[in-house]
Amino acid sequence: MRAMVIDQVGGPDVLRMAEVDVPEPAAGEVLIRVICAGVNPADWKCREGSLSYFMEYRFPFVIGFDAAGVVAAVGAGVTGFVPGDRVFTQTDVGAGKWGAFAEYVAVNQHSVVRLPDNIAFADAAASPTPALAAWTGLFDEGGLKPGQTVLVHGGGGAVGTFAIQLAKAAGARVAATCSAARREALMQLGCDLAIDYRGSDIADALKAWAPEGADLVLDAVGCGTLPNGLDLLKPGGILVAILTLVPGDSGPDTAEAARRGLRTALAFSKMPSGARLQEIAERLGTGRLQPPRNECLPLADATRALEQVRLGTATAKLVLQVAQA
Repeated sequence: MRAMVIDQVGGPDVLRMAEVDVPEPAAGEVLIRVICAGVNPADWKCREGSLSYFMEYRFPFVIGFDAAGVVAAVGAGVTGFVPGDRVFTQTDVGAGKWGAFAEYVAVNQHSVVRLPDNIAFADAAASPTPALAAWTGLFDEGGLKPGQTVLVHGGGGAVGTFAIQLAKAAGARVAATCSAARREALMQLGCDLAIDYRGSDIADALKAWAPEGADLVLDAVGCGTLPNGLDLLKPGGILVAILTLVPGDSGPDTAEAARRGLRTALAFSKMPSGARLQEIAERLGTGRLQPPRNECLPLADATRALEQVRLGTATAKLVLQVAQA
């Protein structure tokens, strides 16, 4: 099969197209013929070795966290899936298994979810990692409750797109930072206040809208792009940062937060992720949740796609078209 592999961790030049064997699904695994693969910040960090703290690379290694496609075969003991089923998944790449940037990927059955017939493969591939990160940050770490006030920093990105919708569905008041060009799109998602982070003072805009501050701030950008984030919280509030794994980005100041009677947390999705992803699938299928706008590139353009994501120049959620449906 065709796959984008690395033979060592490093920069863009370590990623190459190769012919490798189709993986055999082990007991409890589902083999998926990949139609589309999502491109996430975690993918270029995986390529560069930032995930080596969590996993062991076995070279050649196929990267790629998110996949959507069709079941090709199932391993022993698998129930609920048969060849031909439309599915999507967060792969087991974080556990050191081959990922989605290939024509086939084998995944733990508990991470695989049936894809509603009305959801395109590209939209599905664009969803698992950002949707799960948003859910984890808002609910598992943030403990969001109806009636609370939330600020999503980075509302225009894929994580922010899901966070706004999930928070509104949970009965929260939602503000988000974004570029001026994305303001209208965020308002259509249900955002109550969209703050242009370039043209406005975030703290002043939030205070005018929510004088006491936010119950929860979800920082989906990190790397110091939300200065004085603790100042945006009301007493007892929590700042949840999506784990970036970027060197030097240690997340929020936990000690300072504790001194001020505030809380902090780091959010990252935990595998296997099927139970939570099943809820995401149902909401996508019924239209209660909209996927991020996306752009498809050929699998061979994976290097370019990863660089656009790394440099922040992508204007939509990038998806690799691995095969035709």
